[in-house]
Amino acid sequence: MLFAPVCGVLGDRFNRKRIILIGEIVWVLAVFASSFIPQEHFASFVLLRGIVGIGEASYAVVAPTFLADMFAGKTRSRVLMFFYFAIPVGSGLGYVIGSYVSSIVKAGRTDCLDCWQWGIRATPLFGVLTIIALIIGVDEPIRGQADREDEDKLNGPTESDNLNNRVHPSVPNEDVITVTAPFKHKLANIYQDLVYLLKNQTFVWSTIAYTAVVFSTGTLTWWAPAAIEEAIAWHHNITNATAVTDTEHVALTFGGITCAGGIIGVAFGTVASLAWKRGLGFFSGYSSQRADPLVSAIGSFLATPFLFLAIKLIDLNFIILAWFILFLTIVCLCLNWAVNVDMLMAIVVPHRRSIASAVQILISHAFGDASGPWIVGAISDSVRGDDKTPEAHFHSLVIAFYLPNALLFLSGITFLLAAYTLPKDLKLAEEWRTNRRGTDGSAQLTGVVQTVDTGHLPLDDGDISPSNGLNQYQNEAFDP
Repeated sequence: MLFAPVCGVLGDRFNRKRIILIGEIVWVLAVFASSFIPQEHFASFVLLRGIVGIGEASYAVVAPTFLADMFAGKTRSRVLMFFYFAIPVGSGLGYVIGSYVSSIVKAGRTDCLDCWQWGIRATPLFGVLTIIALIIGVDEPIRGQADREDEDKLNGPTESDNLNNRVHPSVPNEDVITVTAPFKHKLANIYQDLVYLLKNQTFVWSTIAYTAVVFSTGTLTWWAPAAIEEAIAWHHNITNATAVTDTEHVALTFGGITCAGGIIGVAFGTVASLAWKRGLGFFSGYSSQRADPLVSAIGSFLATPFLFLAIKLIDLNFIILAWFILFLTIVCLCLNWAVNVDMLMAIVVPHRRSIASAVQILISHAFGDASGPWIVGAISDSVRGDDKTPEAHFHSLVIAFYLPNALLFLSGITFLLAAYTLPKDLKLAEEWRTNRRGTDGSAQLTGVVQTVDTGHLPLDDGDISPSNGLNQYQNEAFDP
């Protein structure tokens, strides 16, 4: 969470493939090492689990902007949909594979309590495979390239395209940053980046809405299985939820519905948004550029009663029906995962997308899934008092779940506010792209052409298109 802004700043200025690779390597090593920390060194375990977040910050922040520069339009929406399958699929498979591996090891050994370490050791293997795939199969794209190519398809190439192809879109208009520029120059204008984001009303409203959804999702992921275990113990007159014999079944089931519900939610949200934008299918004749925030708002408004109903059904011991309603809740919560990022890529200029993604991730985690489970747990403990029975544990959690319910409704309202401001911010982003290309078909390049000594190695491979030489141009005609 704390490294998200760092990765955002670096991602707008340096080679993103290298940033992702370093983060992936850190993640694999930290996860694997944390499984060998003995019980008496808990502080070291916590430290390593914190370092895991550095790796997550790198690809969570930088990868969406990486993809945004490779694809545009409906193709970008679909690619982001597949990318954000990783959230529900990863969460679900984490439950399923971790529980399964732990149970297998536990069945064959008597020297560990639950052998949870082996569940953690399984996941770095997948990380190693992604590192190899990234090294072999992925190249660094030029920032803004996909947007420019998409405009060419729609409007046809301009006379200045050959010249503009040599303008690296990641370079802020107010700076000439050559490949031999000092490091401190590369990190200039962070303040201007933040001011730009604060003035982007759609970004502000969507970040608030997304944070509320992440708060509820993180809370649900953390406390829903515990609530079900407490309810099972209560209804079966078991004095302690840890004695419930099907604890592993609860984890596997919740992991399964999280995985399935997430995939369906992300896919349905993206398909519905694309259809709404183009006025197709159910939305025939009702096309709207506000589709992304509207689909997200609908998901939040539907998830609010579903979550409330699921908790009540658990209370009434209708566990199977409760699982189904939880599945619907997760589907609705995941409608916004891909379309929210797709909207962010559309309303933010290319050279500020990484910092925009980083700020949104920082805020959504700090006030969402990082603090949400603790807040709900604290409310539950306060309500429960000294009563240690499973019934008291469950009913206090039911009361505590009113908070994420309320926040889900709030997220729906703020997504509607984002829908209201979206056309204006889309227009501003389009004006930036049009002005950078030159509205009359000619390049508006009022800055200085700087030729760099080819004997120096570039600080950032992504700053130079290999086929276009080492010239840098500045467009001072418009300051986003």
